[in-house]
Amino acid sequence: MIRYFCPSCWAEVSKTEKICPYCKESIEKWDEKSFVEKLISSLTHSERSIVYRACYILGERREKTAVELLIHLLNSTNDHFLKEEIVEALGKIGDERALPVLINELLNNPSFLVRGKAATALENFKGSKEVIEALKRAMGDCSRYVKESALKSLDKLRSR
Repeated sequence: MIRYFCPSCWAEVSKTEKICPYCKESIEKWDEKSFVEKLISSLTHSERSIVYRACYILGERREKTAVELLIHLLNSTNDHFLKEEIVEALGKIGDERALPVLINELLNNPSFLVRGKAATALENFKGSKEVIEALKRAMGDCSRYVKESALKSLDKLRSR
């Protein structure tokens, strides 16, 4: 069964609604938005799989306009799987605004999976001294996965 949601408040609505009965926003205006605007709006969806998919697509499209919102979402969630998806998207986008978060926060995250994704994401940035030093520190991580991710990223940066 297909479920329909208001694109403003994400409440479940019927297929025929033109105005959301909950937030009173126009559902029809959704059609006027660009694909990227719709993806960015989806970052607040109540269905986690839609949020994951929006992060993935924003990363694949290298959407720099989403960087600040992805960082905000990263800082406001406790969902480690969502953090992994966001880190991967930020790595693909490769925008320098993500570096402080990747290096100072995510390489120190309690989840070894998030730390490993952060180490992998850093391979998409210029091999600055800051990035190289962060990856070298990550090679001392207690997790083998993080160490291997950091080593692969270092190797890719050095081969450029």
